[in-house]
Amino acid sequence: MAAKVARERRMSSPEGRGGTPAACEQLPRYSISPGEGRPMRPRIPPMVSLPLGIFVACLCPGTASDKLDTGLEGDRYHAVFVRMADQLFPRGGDFERFCRENKAAKRSELRARVTKTLRDKNDTSWKAIRKQVDALVKEQTLSGVQRTWIVNGFFCRAKPSACKALATRDDVAFVYRQRALIQTGGARNRNRRAPDRKLLNRLLGEWKDDSDDAFSASDLKVPWNLKRIRVPEAWKLATGRGAVVATFDTGLYPTPALVGALWRNPTEQVDGKDNDGNGKVDDVFGWDFSGNHNVSVGDARGHGTACGGIIAGRPAGEPRTVTGVAPRARIMPIRGMGHLAAYEYAVLTGADVVSMSYMWIRVKLGHYRGLYRLAHEHMTAAGVVSVGGAGNFKQQAPKGHQIALPKDIPCVIAVAGIFQNGKQAPFSSEGPCYWNGVKFYDDYPPDQPLVKPDVTACPGGYPVWFPKVLRRRSGQRAFRGRVVWDAGDGCGLVVGPRGNSFSGPHAAGVAALMLSANPELPAWRVKELMEATCKDLGEEGRDTTYGAGLIQADAAVRAAIDAKQIDK
Repeated sequence: MAAKVARERRMSSPEGRGGTPAACEQLPRYSISPGEGRPMRPRIPPMVSLPLGIFVACLCPGTASDKLDTGLEGDRYHAVFVRMADQLFPRGGDFERFCRENKAAKRSELRARVTKTLRDKNDTSWKAIRKQVDALVKEQTLSGVQRTWIVNGFFCRAKPSACKALATRDDVAFVYRQRALIQTGGARNRNRRAPDRKLLNRLLGEWKDDSDDAFSASDLKVPWNLKRIRVPEAWKLATGRGAVVATFDTGLYPTPALVGALWRNPTEQVDGKDNDGNGKVDDVFGWDFSGNHNVSVGDARGHGTACGGIIAGRPAGEPRTVTGVAPRARIMPIRGMGHLAAYEYAVLTGADVVSMSYMWIRVKLGHYRGLYRLAHEHMTAAGVVSVGGAGNFKQQAPKGHQIALPKDIPCVIAVAGIFQNGKQAPFSSEGPCYWNGVKFYDDYPPDQPLVKPDVTACPGGYPVWFPKVLRRRSGQRAFRGRVVWDAGDGCGLVVGPRGNSFSGPHAAGVAALMLSANPELPAWRVKELMEATCKDLGEEGRDTTYGAGLIQADAAVRAAIDAKQIDK
Protein backbone atom coordinates (compact mmCIF):
# COMPACT_ATOMS: atom_id res chain seq x y z
CA MET A 1 0.00 0.00 0.00
CA ALA A 2 1.22 3.49 -0.73
CA ALA A 3 2.64 5.31 2.27
CA LYS A 4 0.74 8.42 3.18
CA VAL A 5 2.21 11.64 1.81
CA ALA A 6 3.80 13.45 4.74
CA ARG A 7 2.41 16.93 4.30
CA GLU A 8 3.52 19.68 6.64
CA ARG A 9 1.45 18.93 9.67
CA ARG A 10 -0.80 21.66 10.92
CA MET A 11 -3.31 19.96 13.30
CA SER A 12 -3.65 17.75 16.53
CA SER A 13 -6.20 15.75 18.68
CA PRO A 14 -7.52 15.31 22.30
CA GLU A 15 -9.09 12.49 24.24
CA GLY A 16 -12.70 12.53 25.16
CA ARG A 17 -15.70 10.58 26.20
CA GLY A 18 -16.77 7.60 24.10
CA GLY A 19 -16.26 5.30 27.06
CA THR A 20 -13.18 7.07 28.41
CA PRO A 21 -13.26 8.15 32.08
CA ALA A 22 -13.85 11.91 32.19
CA ALA A 23 -11.10 12.42 34.74
CA CYS A 24 -8.60 11.14 32.21
CA GLU A 25 -9.54 13.85 29.76
CA GLN A 26 -8.77 16.81 31.96
CA LEU A 27 -5.34 18.04 32.89
CA PRO A 28 -5.14 18.93 36.57
CA ARG A 29 -4.30 22.27 38.03
CA TYR A 30 -0.61 22.15 38.87
CA SER A 31 -0.71 21.49 42.58
CA ILE A 32 1.88 23.47 44.52
CA SER A 33 3.34 21.50 47.37
CA PRO A 34 5.55 23.65 49.62
CA GLY A 35 7.09 20.48 51.01
CA GLU A 36 8.15 19.19 47.61
CA GLY A 37 11.41 20.75 46.61
CA ARG A 38 13.64 20.14 43.67
CA PRO A 39 15.08 16.62 43.64
CA MET A 40 18.78 16.10 43.94
CA ARG A 41 20.61 15.91 40.66
CA PRO A 42 21.66 12.46 39.50
CA ARG A 43 24.91 11.87 37.73
CA ILE A 44 24.92 13.15 34.17
CA PRO A 45 26.95 11.32 31.51
CA PRO A 46 29.98 13.19 30.17
CA MET A 47 29.27 15.79 27.53
CA VAL A 48 29.66 14.72 23.96
CA SER A 49 31.33 16.76 21.27
CA LEU A 50 28.38 16.69 18.91
CA PRO A 51 27.12 20.26 18.31
CA LEU A 52 23.62 20.83 19.59
CA GLY A 53 22.77 24.20 18.14
CA ILE A 54 21.76 25.62 21.53
CA PHE A 55 19.65 28.72 21.18
CA VAL A 56 20.22 31.55 23.64
CA ALA A 57 17.27 33.69 24.61
CA CYS A 58 17.38 37.35 23.79
CA LEU A 59 16.73 39.25 27.00
CA CYS A 60 14.62 42.03 25.59
CA PRO A 61 13.28 44.34 28.29
CA GLY A 62 9.86 45.19 26.83
CA THR A 63 7.22 46.48 29.21
CA ALA A 64 6.03 44.68 32.32
CA SER A 65 2.45 44.65 31.05
CA ASP A 66 3.53 42.77 27.91
CA LYS A 67 4.85 39.99 30.13
CA LEU A 68 1.77 39.53 32.31
CA ASP A 69 -1.02 37.06 31.56
CA THR A 70 -4.63 38.16 31.69
CA GLY A 71 -6.58 37.96 34.95
CA LEU A 72 -3.76 38.93 37.30
CA GLU A 73 -5.65 41.70 39.05
CA GLY A 74 -6.90 42.60 42.52
CA ASP A 75 -5.06 42.10 45.79
CA ARG A 76 -5.41 38.35 46.17
CA TYR A 77 -2.95 35.55 45.52
CA HIS A 78 -2.93 33.94 42.08
CA ALA A 79 -1.42 30.60 41.10
CA VAL A 80 1.18 31.51 38.48
CA PHE A 81 4.16 30.19 36.57
CA VAL A 82 7.12 32.50 36.06
CA ARG A 83 8.81 31.68 32.76
CA MET A 84 12.44 32.70 32.57
CA ALA A 85 13.84 34.14 29.35
CA ASP A 86 16.74 31.71 29.04
CA GLN A 87 15.18 28.65 27.41
CA LEU A 88 16.62 26.08 25.02
CA PHE A 89 13.83 26.96 22.58
CA PRO A 90 12.72 30.50 23.50
CA ARG A 91 10.44 30.97 20.48
CA GLY A 92 8.44 29.07 17.92
CA GLY A 93 10.60 27.61 15.16
CA ASP A 94 13.63 27.06 17.40
CA PHE A 95 12.70 23.43 18.07
CA GLU A 96 12.30 22.69 14.38
CA ARG A 97 15.68 24.30 13.67
CA PHE A 98 17.24 22.17 16.40
CA CYS A 99 15.82 19.01 14.80
CA ARG A 100 17.26 19.91 11.41
CA GLU A 101 20.69 20.63 12.88
CA ASN A 102 20.74 17.40 14.91
CA LYS A 103 19.16 14.95 12.49
CA ALA A 104 22.19 12.64 12.67
CA ALA A 105 22.68 12.90 16.43
CA LYS A 106 22.40 9.91 18.74
CA ARG A 107 19.45 9.97 21.11
CA SER A 108 21.54 9.00 24.15
CA GLU A 109 23.93 11.89 23.52
CA LEU A 110 21.05 14.29 23.01
CA ARG A 111 19.43 13.20 26.27
CA ALA A 112 22.60 13.77 28.27
CA ARG A 113 23.39 17.16 26.76
CA VAL A 114 19.86 18.54 26.56
CA THR A 115 19.05 17.49 30.13
CA LYS A 116 22.26 19.05 31.43
CA THR A 117 21.63 22.24 29.47
CA LEU A 118 18.07 22.58 30.78
CA ARG A 119 19.13 22.04 34.38
CA ASP A 120 22.10 24.39 34.09
CA LYS A 121 19.89 27.12 32.66
CA ASN A 122 17.51 26.74 35.58
CA ASP A 123 20.33 26.88 38.12
CA THR A 124 21.77 30.03 36.55
CA SER A 125 18.40 31.77 36.32
CA TRP A 126 17.49 30.83 39.89
CA LYS A 127 20.73 32.25 41.27
CA ALA A 128 19.99 35.53 39.53
CA ILE A 129 16.38 35.86 40.69
CA ARG A 130 16.44 34.20 44.09
CA LYS A 131 17.25 37.35 46.07
CA GLN A 132 14.18 39.14 44.74
CA VAL A 133 12.00 36.05 45.22
CA ASP A 134 13.13 35.81 48.85
CA ALA A 135 12.29 39.49 49.35
CA LEU A 136 8.80 39.01 47.92
CA VAL A 137 8.27 35.99 50.18
CA LYS A 138 9.36 38.08 53.17
CA GLU A 139 6.88 40.83 52.33
CA GLN A 140 4.18 38.14 51.96
CA THR A 141 3.31 38.82 48.33
CA LEU A 142 4.67 35.49 47.07
CA SER A 143 4.73 31.93 48.47
CA GLY A 144 4.93 28.22 47.65
CA VAL A 145 7.81 28.34 45.17
CA GLN A 146 8.46 25.17 43.18
CA ARG A 147 11.19 25.26 40.55
CA THR A 148 11.07 23.41 37.23
CA TRP A 149 13.74 22.84 34.61
CA ILE A 150 11.81 21.09 31.84
CA VAL A 151 10.68 24.67 31.33
CA ASN A 152 13.07 27.09 33.02
CA GLY A 153 10.97 28.82 35.67
CA PHE A 154 8.97 28.26 38.82
CA PHE A 155 5.42 27.81 40.07
CA CYS A 156 4.24 29.92 42.98
CA ARG A 157 1.35 31.84 44.45
CA ALA A 158 1.77 35.56 43.99
CA LYS A 159 -0.12 38.80 44.38
CA PRO A 160 -0.37 41.10 41.33
CA SER A 161 2.22 43.43 42.82
CA ALA A 162 4.75 40.59 42.96
CA CYS A 163 3.88 39.51 39.42
CA LYS A 164 4.48 43.03 38.14
CA ALA A 165 7.77 43.29 40.02
CA LEU A 166 9.01 40.06 38.47
CA ALA A 167 7.80 41.05 35.00
CA THR A 168 10.03 44.14 35.03
CA ARG A 169 13.11 41.92 35.01
CA ASP A 170 14.93 41.35 31.73
CA ASP A 171 15.48 37.68 32.61
CA VAL A 172 11.74 37.01 33.07
CA ALA A 173 9.95 36.29 29.80
CA PHE A 174 6.35 35.94 31.01
CA VAL A 175 4.16 35.38 34.06
CA TYR A 176 1.41 32.84 33.30
CA ARG A 177 -1.80 32.59 35.28
CA GLN A 178 -2.51 28.94 35.99
CA ARG A 179 -5.96 27.85 34.86
CA ALA A 180 -8.35 26.37 37.42
CA LEU A 181 -8.87 22.87 36.10
CA ILE A 182 -10.29 19.62 37.42
CA GLN A 183 -7.85 17.87 39.76
CA THR A 184 -7.49 14.38 38.37
CA GLY A 185 -8.26 11.69 40.90
CA GLY A 186 -10.26 13.87 43.29
CA ALA A 187 -9.55 14.72 46.90
CA ARG A 188 -7.72 11.51 47.70
CA ASN A 189 -4.83 12.40 45.46
CA ARG A 190 -4.30 15.67 47.31
CA ASN A 191 -3.56 13.80 50.52
CA ARG A 192 -0.20 12.22 51.19
CA ARG A 193 -0.33 8.49 51.57
CA ALA A 194 1.90 6.30 53.68
CA PRO A 195 4.13 4.02 51.58
CA ASP A 196 2.53 0.62 51.04
CA ARG A 197 5.68 -1.44 51.59
CA LYS A 198 3.73 -4.68 51.82
CA LEU A 199 2.36 -4.18 48.30
CA LEU A 200 5.72 -3.08 46.91
CA ASN A 201 7.53 -6.05 48.44
CA ARG A 202 4.89 -8.44 47.06
CA LEU A 203 5.31 -6.98 43.60
CA LEU A 204 9.08 -7.20 43.85
CA GLY A 205 8.68 -10.89 44.64
CA GLU A 206 6.47 -11.43 41.59
CA TRP A 207 8.47 -9.24 39.21
CA LYS A 208 11.18 -10.68 37.02
CA ASP A 209 13.29 -9.36 34.20
CA ASP A 210 12.11 -11.12 31.04
CA SER A 211 13.99 -8.85 28.64
CA ASP A 212 16.21 -11.67 27.44
CA ASP A 213 13.43 -14.25 27.21
CA ALA A 214 12.55 -15.34 23.71
CA PHE A 215 9.13 -14.23 22.49
CA SER A 216 7.02 -16.18 20.04
CA ALA A 217 3.38 -15.63 19.14
CA SER A 218 3.01 -19.02 17.45
CA ASP A 219 0.94 -20.49 20.29
CA LEU A 220 -0.74 -17.25 21.37
CA LYS A 221 -4.07 -15.66 20.54
CA VAL A 222 -3.43 -12.31 18.89
CA PRO A 223 -6.42 -9.90 18.94
CA TRP A 224 -7.59 -8.30 15.71
CA ASN A 225 -6.40 -4.80 16.66
CA LEU A 226 -2.76 -5.92 16.76
CA LYS A 227 -3.17 -7.69 13.43
CA ARG A 228 -4.81 -4.61 11.89
CA ILE A 229 -1.70 -2.50 12.42
CA ARG A 230 0.62 -5.42 11.49
CA VAL A 231 2.16 -5.95 14.91
CA PRO A 232 2.81 -9.73 14.48
CA GLU A 233 4.93 -8.94 11.41
CA ALA A 234 6.81 -6.32 13.42
CA TRP A 235 7.62 -8.87 16.15
CA LYS A 236 9.94 -10.60 13.69
CA LEU A 237 12.08 -7.45 13.90
CA ALA A 238 11.61 -6.18 17.47
CA THR A 239 9.54 -6.91 20.57
CA GLY A 240 10.21 -3.78 22.64
CA ARG A 241 13.21 -5.07 24.54
CA GLY A 242 15.02 -2.23 26.31
CA ALA A 243 12.27 0.35 25.75
CA VAL A 244 10.48 2.04 28.66
CA VAL A 245 7.04 3.63 28.27
CA ALA A 246 5.82 5.99 30.98
CA THR A 247 2.02 6.01 31.27
CA PHE A 248 0.59 9.27 32.61
CA ASP A 249 -2.67 7.73 33.69
CA THR A 250 -4.68 6.30 36.61
CA GLY A 251 -2.16 3.63 37.58
CA LEU A 252 -1.79 -0.05 36.79
CA TYR A 253 -3.71 -2.95 38.34
CA PRO A 254 -1.20 -5.53 39.68
CA THR A 255 -2.40 -8.53 37.70
CA PRO A 256 0.39 -10.95 36.60
CA ALA A 257 0.24 -9.98 32.91
CA LEU A 258 1.05 -6.39 33.89
CA VAL A 259 3.30 -6.94 36.91
CA GLY A 260 5.61 -8.72 34.50
CA ALA A 261 5.67 -5.60 32.33
CA LEU A 262 6.53 -3.14 35.11
CA TRP A 263 9.58 -0.93 34.88
CA ARG A 264 11.82 -1.40 37.90
CA ASN A 265 13.87 1.50 39.27
CA PRO A 266 17.29 -0.20 39.48
CA THR A 267 18.67 2.20 42.10
CA GLU A 268 15.78 2.14 44.59
CA GLN A 269 14.93 -0.29 47.40
CA VAL A 270 11.83 -0.70 49.58
CA ASP A 271 13.44 0.52 52.79
CA GLY A 272 11.89 3.90 53.55
CA LYS A 273 14.90 5.73 52.13
CA ASP A 274 15.57 7.81 49.05
CA ASN A 275 18.29 5.52 47.74
CA ASP A 276 18.89 7.26 44.42
CA GLY A 277 18.65 10.83 45.76
CA ASN A 278 15.87 11.92 43.43
CA GLY A 279 13.60 13.22 46.19
CA LYS A 280 11.27 10.21 46.01
CA VAL A 281 11.25 7.54 48.73
CA ASP A 282 10.77 3.94 47.55
CA ASP A 283 9.82 4.89 43.99
CA VAL A 284 10.48 1.33 42.91
CA PHE A 285 7.83 1.21 40.16
CA GLY A 286 7.03 4.87 39.54
CA TRP A 287 5.42 7.76 41.40
CA ASP A 288 2.06 9.41 42.11
CA PHE A 289 2.68 13.13 41.58
CA SER A 290 -0.88 14.12 42.47
CA GLY A 291 -0.75 12.45 45.87
CA ASN A 292 3.03 12.74 46.31
CA HIS A 293 3.59 9.10 47.20
CA ASN A 294 5.06 5.93 45.72
CA VAL A 295 1.87 3.94 45.16
CA SER A 296 1.43 4.24 41.40
CA VAL A 297 0.56 0.55 41.09
CA GLY A 298 -3.12 -0.11 41.71
CA ASP A 299 -5.97 1.18 39.59
CA ALA A 300 -9.54 1.47 40.83
CA ARG A 301 -10.70 3.06 37.58
CA GLY A 302 -9.17 0.68 35.07
CA HIS A 303 -8.17 3.26 32.50
CA GLY A 304 -4.42 3.07 33.05
CA THR A 305 -4.61 -0.72 33.29
CA ALA A 306 -6.23 -1.02 29.86
CA CYS A 307 -3.74 1.39 28.29
CA GLY A 308 -0.73 -0.31 29.88
CA GLY A 309 -1.94 -3.70 28.68
CA ILE A 310 -2.21 -2.44 25.10
CA ILE A 311 1.33 -1.08 25.26
CA ALA A 312 3.20 -3.99 26.81
CA GLY A 313 0.89 -6.59 28.35
CA ARG A 314 2.45 -10.04 28.70
CA PRO A 315 0.70 -13.20 27.44
CA ALA A 316 -1.88 -14.58 29.89
CA GLY A 317 -5.39 -15.99 30.05
CA GLU A 318 -7.03 -19.04 28.57
CA PRO A 319 -6.42 -19.29 25.71
CA ARG A 320 -3.16 -17.45 26.25
CA THR A 321 -3.65 -13.99 24.79
CA VAL A 322 -1.11 -11.27 24.12
CA THR A 323 -2.52 -7.75 24.36
CA GLY A 324 0.74 -5.79 24.21
CA VAL A 325 2.02 -4.18 21.04
CA ALA A 326 5.53 -4.32 22.56
CA PRO A 327 5.46 -7.43 24.80
CA ARG A 328 9.05 -6.98 25.98
CA ALA A 329 8.87 -3.24 26.72
CA ARG A 330 8.55 -1.90 30.26
CA ILE A 331 5.73 0.24 31.70
CA MET A 332 6.54 3.07 34.12
CA PRO A 333 3.20 3.98 35.78
CA ILE A 334 2.98 7.66 36.70
CA ARG A 335 0.01 9.40 38.26
CA GLY A 336 -0.22 13.17 38.03
CA MET A 337 -1.29 14.02 34.52
CA GLY A 338 -0.02 17.44 33.47
CA HIS A 339 2.48 17.86 36.30
CA LEU A 340 5.77 19.19 34.95
CA ALA A 341 7.54 17.36 37.77
CA ALA A 342 6.25 14.13 36.20
CA TYR A 343 7.76 15.16 32.87
CA GLU A 344 11.11 15.70 34.58
CA TYR A 345 10.88 12.35 36.35
CA ALA A 346 10.24 10.56 33.06
CA VAL A 347 13.29 12.16 31.47
CA LEU A 348 15.63 11.51 34.40
CA THR A 349 14.56 7.90 34.97
CA GLY A 350 15.07 6.91 31.35
CA ALA A 351 11.58 6.79 29.83
CA ASP A 352 11.72 6.49 26.05
CA VAL A 353 8.04 7.12 25.38
CA VAL A 354 5.29 8.93 27.29
CA SER A 355 1.71 7.74 26.75
CA MET A 356 -0.90 10.34 27.74
CA SER A 357 -4.63 9.63 27.84
CA TYR A 358 -5.90 13.02 28.97
CA MET A 359 -6.32 16.56 27.68
CA TRP A 360 -7.65 20.01 28.42
CA ILE A 361 -10.93 20.21 26.54
CA ARG A 362 -13.47 23.05 26.49
CA VAL A 363 -11.14 25.20 28.57
CA LYS A 364 -9.81 28.56 27.41
CA LEU A 365 -6.12 28.28 28.14
CA GLY A 366 -4.86 31.33 26.29
CA HIS A 367 -1.10 31.80 26.50
CA TYR A 368 -0.83 28.96 29.04
CA ARG A 369 -0.79 26.49 26.15
CA GLY A 370 2.68 27.72 25.28
CA LEU A 371 4.08 26.49 28.59
CA TYR A 372 3.21 22.89 27.73
CA ARG A 373 4.27 23.17 24.12
CA LEU A 374 7.73 24.23 25.30
CA ALA A 375 7.82 21.41 27.87
CA HIS A 376 7.09 18.84 25.16
CA GLU A 377 9.61 20.35 22.77
CA HIS A 378 12.28 20.17 25.45
CA MET A 379 11.26 16.61 26.34
CA THR A 380 11.36 15.56 22.67
CA ALA A 381 14.81 17.07 22.24
CA ALA A 382 15.88 15.06 25.29
CA GLY A 383 14.81 11.82 23.61
CA VAL A 384 11.26 11.18 24.83
CA VAL A 385 8.46 10.46 22.34
CA SER A 386 5.07 11.90 23.42
CA VAL A 387 1.93 10.03 22.32
CA GLY A 388 -1.79 10.19 23.10
CA GLY A 389 -5.26 9.58 21.73
CA ALA A 390 -6.71 12.35 19.58
CA GLY A 391 -9.88 12.57 21.63
CA ASN A 392 -13.53 11.62 21.43
CA PHE A 393 -15.18 14.96 20.73
CA LYS A 394 -16.25 14.86 17.08
CA GLN A 395 -19.91 14.86 18.10
CA GLN A 396 -19.50 17.34 20.92
CA ALA A 397 -17.33 20.16 19.61
CA PRO A 398 -16.95 22.09 16.33
CA LYS A 399 -13.97 21.52 14.05
CA GLY A 400 -10.91 23.30 15.29
CA HIS A 401 -11.90 22.65 18.91
CA GLN A 402 -11.98 18.85 19.06
CA ILE A 403 -8.30 18.28 19.75
CA ALA A 404 -6.82 20.01 22.76
CA LEU A 405 -3.68 20.24 24.87
CA PRO A 406 -1.41 18.32 24.94
CA LYS A 407 -2.46 16.52 21.73
CA ASP A 408 -2.61 19.80 19.78
CA ILE A 409 1.15 20.29 20.22
CA PRO A 410 3.01 19.76 16.92
CA CYS A 411 5.65 17.35 18.31
CA VAL A 412 3.08 15.16 20.13
CA ILE A 413 1.67 12.16 18.23
CA ALA A 414 -2.14 12.39 18.30
CA VAL A 415 -3.91 9.14 17.39
CA ALA A 416 -7.36 8.86 15.79
CA GLY A 417 -9.46 5.69 15.71
CA ILE A 418 -11.18 3.25 13.34
CA PHE A 419 -13.22 0.21 14.31
CA GLN A 420 -12.81 -3.38 13.11
CA ASN A 421 -14.98 -2.68 10.05
CA GLY A 422 -12.48 -0.03 8.96
CA LYS A 423 -14.85 2.87 9.52
CA GLN A 424 -13.97 5.96 11.50
CA ALA A 425 -15.11 5.82 15.11
CA PRO A 426 -18.03 8.27 15.22
CA PHE A 427 -16.57 10.02 18.26
CA SER A 428 -12.99 10.30 16.94
CA SER A 429 -11.85 13.91 17.14
CA GLU A 430 -10.80 15.68 13.96
CA GLY A 431 -8.51 18.61 13.29
CA PRO A 432 -7.34 21.17 12.56
CA CYS A 433 -5.62 22.98 15.43
CA TYR A 434 -4.49 26.58 15.73
CA TRP A 435 -1.70 28.33 17.62
CA ASN A 436 -2.19 31.90 16.49
CA GLY A 437 -2.21 34.45 19.29
CA VAL A 438 -0.26 32.24 21.72
CA LYS A 439 2.70 34.03 23.28
CA PHE A 440 6.12 32.98 21.88
CA TYR A 441 4.51 30.99 19.04
CA ASP A 442 1.68 32.73 17.20
CA ASP A 443 1.85 30.17 14.37
CA TYR A 444 -0.57 27.80 12.64
CA PRO A 445 -3.24 30.46 11.94
CA PRO A 446 -6.70 29.66 10.49
CA ASP A 447 -5.44 29.92 6.91
CA GLN A 448 -2.47 27.58 7.63
CA PRO A 449 -3.62 25.36 10.50
CA LEU A 450 -1.82 22.47 12.15
CA VAL A 451 -2.99 19.23 10.52
CA LYS A 452 -3.99 16.78 13.21
CA PRO A 453 -4.50 13.92 14.10
CA ASP A 454 -1.14 12.44 13.15
CA VAL A 455 -1.89 8.71 12.78
CA THR A 456 -4.75 6.24 13.27
CA ALA A 457 -5.17 3.04 15.31
CA CYS A 458 -7.99 1.11 17.01
CA PRO A 459 -10.15 2.54 19.85
CA GLY A 460 -12.03 -0.54 21.07
CA GLY A 461 -13.77 -3.84 20.42
CA TYR A 462 -10.89 -6.09 21.50
CA PRO A 463 -9.88 -7.61 24.87
CA VAL A 464 -8.07 -5.34 27.32
CA TRP A 465 -6.97 -5.86 30.90
CA PHE A 466 -9.53 -4.22 33.15
CA PRO A 467 -10.72 -4.44 36.79
CA LYS A 468 -14.02 -6.30 37.03
CA VAL A 469 -15.28 -3.88 39.68
CA LEU A 470 -14.71 -0.16 39.36
CA ARG A 471 -14.63 2.13 42.36
CA ARG A 472 -16.40 5.44 42.00
CA ARG A 473 -16.97 8.19 44.51
CA SER A 474 -20.59 7.11 44.67
CA GLY A 475 -19.56 3.53 45.47
CA GLN A 476 -18.60 0.40 43.57
CA ARG A 477 -20.11 -0.86 40.36
CA ALA A 478 -19.41 -3.84 38.16
CA PHE A 479 -18.04 -3.05 34.73
CA ARG A 480 -20.61 -3.68 32.01
CA GLY A 481 -18.23 -5.08 29.41
CA ARG A 482 -17.97 -8.72 28.41
CA VAL A 483 -15.43 -10.63 30.52
CA VAL A 484 -13.66 -13.13 28.26
CA TRP A 485 -11.26 -14.37 30.93
CA ASP A 486 -11.20 -13.93 34.69
CA ALA A 487 -7.72 -13.71 36.23
CA GLY A 488 -9.19 -14.46 39.65
CA ASP A 489 -7.52 -11.43 41.25
CA GLY A 490 -10.16 -8.80 40.55
CA CYS A 491 -8.95 -8.22 37.01
CA GLY A 492 -9.60 -9.89 33.69
CA LEU A 493 -9.65 -9.62 29.93
CA VAL A 494 -12.67 -7.52 29.05
CA VAL A 495 -14.20 -6.46 25.74
CA GLY A 496 -16.12 -3.22 26.09
CA PRO A 497 -14.05 -0.10 26.90
CA ARG A 498 -13.64 2.15 23.90
CA GLY A 499 -12.31 5.57 23.07
CA ASN A 500 -9.21 7.07 21.53
CA SER A 501 -7.59 6.76 24.93
CA PHE A 502 -6.99 3.21 23.70
CA SER A 503 -5.87 4.22 20.20
CA GLY A 504 -2.97 6.19 21.65
CA PRO A 505 -1.28 3.24 23.39
CA HIS A 506 -1.04 1.43 20.04
CA ALA A 507 1.23 4.21 18.77
CA ALA A 508 3.14 4.23 22.06
CA GLY A 509 3.78 0.52 21.68
CA VAL A 510 4.92 0.93 18.08
CA ALA A 511 7.27 3.73 19.17
CA ALA A 512 8.71 1.29 21.73
CA LEU A 513 9.23 -1.31 18.99
CA MET A 514 11.01 1.27 16.83
CA LEU A 515 13.32 2.35 19.65
CA SER A 516 13.96 -1.26 20.55
CA ALA A 517 15.17 -1.80 16.99
CA ASN A 518 17.11 1.48 16.88
CA PRO A 519 17.70 2.88 20.40
CA GLU A 520 19.63 5.90 19.09
CA LEU A 521 16.84 7.19 16.85
CA PRO A 522 15.96 10.78 17.90
CA ALA A 523 12.45 11.15 19.30
CA TRP A 524 11.19 13.44 16.56
CA ARG A 525 12.38 10.95 13.95
CA VAL A 526 10.17 8.29 15.53
CA LYS A 527 7.17 10.48 14.80
CA GLU A 528 8.31 11.26 11.26
CA LEU A 529 8.95 7.62 10.34
CA MET A 530 5.75 6.34 11.95
CA GLU A 531 3.77 8.83 9.87
CA ALA A 532 5.74 8.21 6.67
CA THR A 533 4.99 4.47 6.79
CA CYS A 534 1.24 4.68 7.46
CA LYS A 535 -1.39 3.19 5.18
CA ASP A 536 -3.34 6.04 3.61
CA LEU A 537 -6.99 6.35 4.64
CA GLY A 538 -9.71 8.69 3.45
CA GLU A 539 -8.74 11.44 1.04
CA GLU A 540 -5.35 11.11 -0.57
CA GLY A 541 -2.51 12.32 1.58
CA ARG A 542 -2.55 13.67 5.10
CA ASP A 543 -5.95 14.82 6.30
CA THR A 544 -7.74 16.04 9.41
CA THR A 545 -9.64 12.80 9.95
CA TYR A 546 -6.96 10.09 9.88
CA GLY A 547 -3.74 12.11 9.79
CA ALA A 548 -1.09 10.19 7.84
CA GLY A 549 -3.27 7.05 8.00
CA LEU A 550 -3.35 3.67 9.71
CA ILE A 551 -0.17 2.70 11.58
CA GLN A 552 1.85 -0.08 9.94
CA ALA A 553 4.03 -1.39 12.75
CA ASP A 554 6.30 -3.57 10.63
CA ALA A 555 7.03 -0.82 8.11
CA ALA A 556 7.71 1.66 10.91
CA VAL A 557 10.20 -0.69 12.57
CA ARG A 558 11.92 -1.37 9.24
CA ALA A 559 12.20 2.37 8.67
CA ALA A 560 13.80 2.75 12.10
CA ILE A 561 16.31 0.02 11.26
CA ASP A 562 17.04 1.58 7.87
CA ALA A 563 17.62 4.95 9.54
CA LYS A 564 20.30 3.32 11.69
CA GLN A 565 22.14 2.19 8.57
CA ILE A 566 21.79 5.59 6.90
CA ASP A 567 23.01 7.47 9.98
CA LYS A 568 26.20 5.41 9.97
